[in-house]
Amino acid sequence: MSVLGEFVRLDPELLEEIRAHPQAAYVRLSGWQEVARLDLGRAWKRLGALMDAAHFPINPINTGSFYPDERTSWGAQLDSRSLTAEEVTRAAAHLSRTPFDVLKPHLRQVLEEEDGILVNLDPASPRYLEPLSPKEAAQVRIPDERVRDIELNLAEGYEALVAFFDTAAKNGQCTVFWAA
Repeated sequence: MSVLGEFVRLDPELLEEIRAHPQAAYVRLSGWQEVARLDLGRAWKRLGALMDAAHFPINPINTGSFYPDERTSWGAQLDSRSLTAEEVTRAAAHLSRTPFDVLKPHLRQVLEEEDGILVNLDPASPRYLEPLSPKEAAQVRIPDERVRDIELNLAEGYEALVAFFDTAAKNGQCTVFWAA
């Protein structure tokens, strides 16, 4: 999972000005301190999956247009995305009227569907630290305490996302998201 999932908020004119020079877009946005930003850290991927599972009409992480375009987008999966001011307004409205509690019922499923290699953690086993078979991996259940810890972290990230989009909507701004 990526370490960084970052949003920037900017006026539509600036978004288009930067888009006009696609080769410099990443450098300009990633290092520019004059734009408002939100770093979701590692929570971005799970929040995106939770919003998909809850059928958000506009998922601010996983939807939008490639930025600056499909050929020159960047990020972990070359999928930097932008939302127009209108899309930001619609996303902000849905985010602000949707409490994190709506996403919580989907959390365990999202966690169990994450990519990763599970290993045998029984030190007495001759297969200690070896990857589990798919059948064994399907039997693994994430402890409730761990799910609660993850839930608290994601709730904080979601709250920050709601506030970030609320401000962007009030200011008529666009957003760009990327993971690296």
